[in-house]
Amino acid sequence: MSPLPLAQVGVRGFGRIHLERIARLEEQGRVELVATADPGGPLVGSDLPWYASLTDLLAEHSPAIASLATPIGTHAPLATEAMRAGAHVMLEKPPVASLTEFWQLLRACKENQRVVQIGFQSLGSAGIARMQDLLAGDTLGEVTAIAVRGAWVRDRAYYARSPWAGKRTVDGRRIADGVVTNPLAHSIATALKIADATRLDDIVAITTEMYHAHAIDADDTSFVRLDLADAPPICAALTLCATEQVPPTVTLVGTRGEARYSYTTDELWLTVDGEETHETFERTDLLENLVDHLTADADLLVPLADTVGFMCVLEATQDRPAPVQIAEEHLTWVGDGAEGHPVISDIERWLDAALAAGVGFAEAGAPWGDPAAVARWQHRTPLAELRLGDAAVAEYADGSDIMDLSSPRPYLHPIRTLGGVIVSDTHPVDHDWHCGLSLTMQDVNGVNFWGGRTYVRGRGYTWLGDQGRIEHRAWLERTPGRLREELAWVGPILEPLEDAIDPVEVRETRELTWTQADDRTWLLDADLALDAVTPDRITLGGPGTNGRTDAGYGGWQLRLRRSDDVRITSPLGEGAEAVYGQAAAWVAWRSTFIGRPVTLAMAHLDADAAASDRWFVRHGEFDGIGTALAWSDELTLPVRRRYRLVVADGHLTEDALAAWLPRSLG
Repeated sequence: MSPLPLAQVGVRGFGRIHLERIARLEEQGRVELVATADPGGPLVGSDLPWYASLTDLLAEHSPAIASLATPIGTHAPLATEAMRAGAHVMLEKPPVASLTEFWQLLRACKENQRVVQIGFQSLGSAGIARMQDLLAGDTLGEVTAIAVRGAWVRDRAYYARSPWAGKRTVDGRRIADGVVTNPLAHSIATALKIADATRLDDIVAITTEMYHAHAIDADDTSFVRLDLADAPPICAALTLCATEQVPPTVTLVGTRGEARYSYTTDELWLTVDGEETHETFERTDLLENLVDHLTADADLLVPLADTVGFMCVLEATQDRPAPVQIAEEHLTWVGDGAEGHPVISDIERWLDAALAAGVGFAEAGAPWGDPAAVARWQHRTPLAELRLGDAAVAEYADGSDIMDLSSPRPYLHPIRTLGGVIVSDTHPVDHDWHCGLSLTMQDVNGVNFWGGRTYVRGRGYTWLGDQGRIEHRAWLERTPGRLREELAWVGPILEPLEDAIDPVEVRETRELTWTQADDRTWLLDADLALDAVTPDRITLGGPGTNGRTDAGYGGWQLRLRRSDDVRITSPLGEGAEAVYGQAAAWVAWRSTFIGRPVTLAMAHLDADAAASDRWFVRHGEFDGIGTALAWSDELTLPVRRRYRLVVADGHLTEDALAAWLPRSLG
């Protein structure tokens, strides 16, 4: 097999490490370095073709792999450019500088059918699987915490090495440098991988406490706590202002002992009931793994999609006030000039104290700790919580976590059974604009409220910049068991005018009512009324009305989590095919979510709509149930629809399920 042509972008700094790994694979005949790009100039003593930019390189070469070791703020545009040119990407960590760029880069992967491997080299170690087994097993007893400790030393020269070092932003563009996101980023990524927190909903909340001793913008000493949905909390105490540099560790703290893992040396010290053992592990190079993926179909070890947990941490460190400066009275400077570095008084003691208590430095009592340095971050902003007794059955988010190109809108997620099983999904890798349960249309007088590309007759799916947003405007009623609100469907302003007013196109009145039907079933009823604000004629449409056959989606849409043993039924028969694109009173979905049986059903509460509206039901590529208001013909406002969602633990029989469906329709 011929070696894969490869281009290296960035040949200085960490780019030298990339070049060493490439050279090893070249010796094996697996890759061929065909060119480099670096605005700082070519490699000294190299006769390889060199270019000042990736753009110039791609004009002359067609690499199968682009290896990027460039400043954080350049990752997203360079990786996207490489994929559009046909290259797969080996991308240095952190992946990108914001969650928005993360979703955009995932979209670019899908659209260009290319993969991105992220250079968290510690995740190539066999020690990760060993730690995952220890977390899941009973060797340590009950694991109550995952503790991350990082004590490194960085001098003034470290922050003088480049214009972006130690910066949060440069010229208004996010850089996101800092101890959490760059030098000790592997510590967080390793802990997240051990906890198997690779989905957005694995992250419940993130608390950051950030400081700097150096005269920089970013943090050099921080505490981070990640509260996870299905794993013990991760607490990380990190500094670049230690007395001496020691290997950072990730420790599983259990009731019978602990497992302390050094991810830089691939070593594990396991202490159980007072007895300690030591293990070492082999590590797979991630570039080699990417080559194996492309040539032998090996699984990627660190695909971009799996780093969403780390990206939440990065976002939490940036979407907050700047770090607090530690006063000089708490610092000792060691060395002079460029080699000088600060040591925070008793820093090792306070790293350990913060981790032992599971709280930050200020709460642990550090004299330099400051409550102003603490901030809490969640990736969703809730408008309300839907509760039945002690059970939180759903959250109603305002949609501020949805980027503009995915059409922000309020949505329900997570939706849970009374037993606590999450059934909905949000921001999935395949369609980041699929968010829980929401009302959304792809064409409202030419404005896309669905998100993503718009279907254009004769052109197919096209980026038009026509995405609108749906905004919560006011509560009309907010009581236990009922929410009634006013929303505005707002179109994009492509060319703002001086006298422009708020461009509301549609007013929606939305009422959500939830009740407990029995000890394992609850019901959500939705009354959705859309009306025009002005006398202008406003129509609802979508792909089906714009020329795409057999895909007229748009309406009350529920994106589901992946599940097993799926059985879909309706009055028309069994299977998604039986009801897809057809009118029916209801659709039921029985499956097993994370080992627990669940029954869902979506039903019309109006006979006329049940007779006219079609169903958009998918299983396979993705899982979801939705109504289609304009399958092939446009609707003109005003429009009103009423629906019911049945959510039950267990697999209900047809007779049991029928009790919750409208009898006149079911």
